[in-house]
Amino acid sequence: MDTPIPSPEAPPSATIGLAPPRLDLSALPPRIRRELRASHVGETVAVALYDGVAGATRDPEVLRFAASHRRVERRHLRLFEAVLPPDKRSAPLAFWRWSGRVMGGLPAWLGPPYFYAVVAGVEAWVDGHYARQIALARRFAPDPGLLDLLEACRLDERLHALDAARLDPAPPWTARALARLAVFLSHVGVMAARWV
Repeated sequence: MDTPIPSPEAPPSATIGLAPPRLDLSALPPRIRRELRASHVGETVAVALYDGVAGATRDPEVLRFAASHRRVERRHLRLFEAVLPPDKRSAPLAFWRWSGRVMGGLPAWLGPPYFYAVVAGVEAWVDGHYARQIALARRFAPDPGLLDLLEACRLDERLHALDAARLDPAPPWTARALARLAVFLSHVGVMAARWV
């Protein structure tokens, strides 16, 4: 499959026209239910990340980038909200939203190189995370609708990573270090979200 080329404005979404899969959650293996909860948390954090940018910068390009990418992440979140009823979601959603706002606001406040480095790093990691979820779903719950949802979200995350990297292809080492920290925290967050 060809890698999509990032656009200068709002990125397209592979989820456009995609209906949420109709899943019998009770029939899914616990491992897959935990992965769906982690994905819901990840998309909650992603929306909050872009929300955190508005109060942290006045840079018009960063604000435009955040607004356009937020629309795609909000679409992802709505799909996962349709799949997971509230009682199956992670309990500390307020904490996840706060952490997302910090993950977006702090680098945006530090400047565009920091913001784009964090987005590029985290979204590239999320692309790989979705790829691992797709492999698990193929093995344990090969529902075509679920696989379509995960793959569409993965493609969007890859595009977001490419978009951010294109806007600042050579960030300073301090921005790269902050991006590595954000990726590490994302990994820890996913592990926690599977269980709480």
